[in-house]
Amino acid sequence: MKRLLIIILLIGNTVFAQPLALRPGDLLFFRDSEGMGGAVQESTGEYTHVAIAIDSVWTIDATPVDGVALGLRYQGTGVKADIYRLTIPFDTAAVVARAKSFIGQPYDNAFLPDNGAMYCSELVYECYLDSAGNHLFEAKPMNWRNKEGKMPKYWKRHFKKLKMPIPEGVPGTNPTDLSRSALLKFIQSY
Repeated sequence: MKRLLIIILLIGNTVFAQPLALRPGDLLFFRDSEGMGGAVQESTGEYTHVAIAIDSVWTIDATPVDGVALGLRYQGTGVKADIYRLTIPFDTAAVVARAKSFIGQPYDNAFLPDNGAMYCSELVYECYLDSAGNHLFEAKPMNWRNKEGKMPKYWKRHFKKLKMPIPEGVPGTNPTDLSRSALLKFIQSY
């Protein structure tokens, strides 16, 4: 029996069920204004987290609690997400296989490339490759500052605790920049 995620739409007193248009390889973008999510939002914009759809139910993502993990994290949790899909052909099976190969890696609290740990958008960056092995998404110099150019207190405390400098300008990714890629199109919110 095939499982389907259902969105319940309340319009007036009428309830309609609409199937979620989630496909393998889709990206789910989330907003969170609390804790690290709030700091990410303050520094980079709208989205604070991204996950890769493995099928119509399962996702793989990187979180501070679980590292890179497979889960049903967002089904029935009330967490809102926006679904985006690539506009170009890509090898979905290869993306899913790469994502699964990272399961078990710890979360990258240092937000550094190639250190054996992953943060959410780094996972996406490393999984979406073309047939020649080139990254489909672009890494850019990371910005940790807010719109006023000030360093948020959260990041000062976070990196002080790690006993490392803030990796300002180090190549990296973030969910908002990924969502703005010309390679993606918005599908739906749920």
